[in-house]
Amino acid sequence: MKREEIEKKLKTLDTASINDALRKRGSVDESIKPIKEGDFICGPAFTAKCCPGDMLTALKALEEISEGQILVIDGGGITKYSLFGDLMARQAKIKGVSGVVVDGAIRDVKNIKGEGLSVFCRGIVTRAGTATRLGEINAPVVCGGVIVNPGDWIVGDDDGVVVIPKEKVEDIIHIAEETLKREAIIREAIEQGKSISKLL
Repeated sequence: MKREEIEKKLKTLDTASINDALRKRGSVDESIKPIKEGDFICGPAFTAKCCPGDMLTALKALEEISEGQILVIDGGGITKYSLFGDLMARQAKIKGVSGVVVDGAIRDVKNIKGEGLSVFCRGIVTRAGTATRLGEINAPVVCGGVIVNPGDWIVGDDDGVVVIPKEKVEDIIHIAEETLKREAIIREAIEQGKSISKLL
């Protein structure tokens, strides 16, 4: 399946159905949520493993990331320092980045929202991180307790973020689609007055 087709199909799904298809193994920590209600992201991961409290790796990743990719920043879950701000959001938007996921904190939320860039993060702070130590770019990282390899598919919505291993994405799409079909049948039965406890 081509990348465009994968993306088109994933955009018809939601993180809950994908999580079910992944047997609850692909959801990042529940504290990582969108900064703007209704945001949706979908695309292959481009990763940045930052040194603690340091944003230099994320800055370098923005130089190398390609259009349509999701920037996944492994900040080790530290929320005392921001690893992503509005100037970075502007650069990401210009480059056509499809979204950003930060296992850590961000700042400049108002301006980031103004850029129209979908950003998911663990926390929001005022204090910027340093920019002196370079970590790893486009290498395996951990985001919210889930291993993310470059090219894995990232989907995020109001419920959170899921990570789909790139080698399993077609199977996961098929399973999730079947789940949604079954749920549509159940929903119709509920509308007809049947009890959900007897339908599941």
